[in-house]
Amino acid sequence: MERKKLISLFLAVVVLEALIFMTKDMFLSFREKRIIEEKLKKLYELANPGTTIEVSSIKEENGMYKVLIKSTGISGTNYAEVYVSKDGELLGTNMIRVEESIQQMERLKNFVDCLDERGVRIYGITNATASPTGAAATSLQLQALGIYSTKLFVSCDGPFVQRCIDLNITQVPAIVIGDKVYIGVKTIPWLEQMTGCKF
Repeated sequence: MERKKLISLFLAVVVLEALIFMTKDMFLSFREKRIIEEKLKKLYELANPGTTIEVSSIKEENGMYKVLIKSTGISGTNYAEVYVSKDGELLGTNMIRVEESIQQMERLKNFVDCLDERGVRIYGITNATASPTGAAATSLQLQALGIYSTKLFVSCDGPFVQRCIDLNITQVPAIVIGDKVYIGVKTIPWLEQMTGCKF
């Protein structure tokens, strides 16, 4: 009989501790959310005078809070989704999925490496004062291939103008594949088709 009482008492203590622990976490979570809500309202109202800010929802996601903010002002009602650290100290408006980003960057790097191996070069200019449209078009071409595009880039700016003229490049951007020059901004599918490289 004594043993049954001890076991019952032990189980009661375990259940009580579990309830206290769960209640404490729920209270902390509620308290954290209230603090974050207050901070975000103050931040957004200071940043947007005359706008009423309402926190529509706060959900825990991957160790942070995903917050939907509703702002109402003279331009109407807008919604914004932001991410906030649990302590309310860090705010981000755009989160990326790390694994997906790594895969995308690896695909882009491998694609540019393949283009490089096939001798593809992008001739262009970056000096907007010399040619605003040429610099803008060159920038678009480089952006299509992301940060690795510099591996393929050959400048036609300043002292390098003659080199480009000698190659019969009269307009930029120009993609050179082998001995052929292709004028204008080209897409990734176009580059895939012309080179056999796969993105």
